[in-house]
Amino acid sequence: MSTCRNYLMQSSDSSSSDDDAEDLSPDEQDTPNSTNPGSSREKRSVTWCGVNDRSKPQLHLFPMVRRVVWPPPTTSQPALRNAYVDPRSFAQGNPKLGNRMQLYSRTGFFLAVYPDGKVRGTRDDSDQHTFLERKTGGLLPEHVKFQGIISKFYVAMDKKGRLYGETDANSSATIFIESLHGMYNNYLSRNYAHLGWYLGLKKSGKFKKGSKTKFGQKAVKFLPTRTKFE
Repeated sequence: MSTCRNYLMQSSDSSSSDDDAEDLSPDEQDTPNSTNPGSSREKRSVTWCGVNDRSKPQLHLFPMVRRVVWPPPTTSQPALRNAYVDPRSFAQGNPKLGNRMQLYSRTGFFLAVYPDGKVRGTRDDSDQHTFLERKTGGLLPEHVKFQGIISKFYVAMDKKGRLYGETDANSSATIFIESLHGMYNNYLSRNYAHLGWYLGLKKSGKFKKGSKTKFGQKAVKFLPTRTKFE
């Protein structure tokens, strides 16, 4: 919708026209071709048109929160990882099966947490120590924790990059940053994200030190499975 306004502007050819106009009769002031060139005035009509565009969307009252993925996503990752999401509407886990799962490494082992506090891999998918419960690890939806359903220990990483079972649920060593890489998930230690230390299992089934892990390795790729909980 456009609106136009008219304005009248007066132009003067001499700085002394205001003083001379007082001495002129009303007829002479309105006559543009007056004998006095210094008092000639000209009225011009200026039209201004503005456009009121109300089709533009209004800004949201609550700004969206940008998801942070470490390391930065590669070209092979879906563009969804860079999308803006509202964490208040983020649903955790599978809606039917819940947060219980097994983590199957691409090296061929299931991640297990044992009562003695050791974390390692096993090929036995019926081992109940491989049954894990995924829990939230902070305000961001990709911050997660894994607790052994049988042992009640949390998967954690110490300052040397070794995996162990942690009893303290509030320990920051138990928090990992979940990211998607193709069909598999990566779990980066939040405490050592600046070093690029991931949760990983070797081809022998032992845990891989965080300092030896790199993004893209088979050892750091895990596939969450829920077949045992169907």
